[in-house]
Amino acid sequence: MKQFIVVAAIILFAVACQNEAGTKDETKTTETKAPTASMFTANYSSAFEMGDMALADKAVLNSWKNWEANKFDGLGDFFADTVTALWGDGTTFTGPKDSLINEWKKVRANITTVVDSVDAYMPVYSTDKKENWVLIWVVDYSTDKKGVKDTTSYQETWRFNKDGKADLVMQYQRKRKK
Repeated sequence: MKQFIVVAAIILFAVACQNEAGTKDETKTTETKAPTASMFTANYSSAFEMGDMALADKAVLNSWKNWEANKFDGLGDFFADTVTALWGDGTTFTGPKDSLINEWKKVRANITTVVDSVDAYMPVYSTDKKENWVLIWVVDYSTDKKGVKDTTSYQETWRFNKDGKADLVMQYQRKRKK
């Protein structure tokens, strides 16, 4: 009788394993398809390739480094005569590059220390719009004149005109827990 129970248990175990293996095979054939380009139409563009790394190095990274060092001389060389900036705090700036830099100086004057940590950046080129863009992700650690420390994550998208000058900056930000 004990032998019968052992044999029955082995047979049941083998059948259960075979059914489970069959179930796994069936789920492989019913995979959900990922969205394809034909499922969505981009409002602006979906035709991008890697762009000009010099724009990232010279303009975007240099701007962040100058912000950190509180040095703004020569920064205007990287911007078009008129710049539009959509800041992460909801404010918008459109005007001459000198006015933009003066606004940065006013804000930076209230901050004693800044350390920026660049997580990632990449230049891209829109082949259908024929535009250069640079995307950057930064964590900004700062202390204001009152000693209040702040940590903010930023994602910025910079557009460059045909002369290689930044004419649009779109910024998204999130305050981080201390």
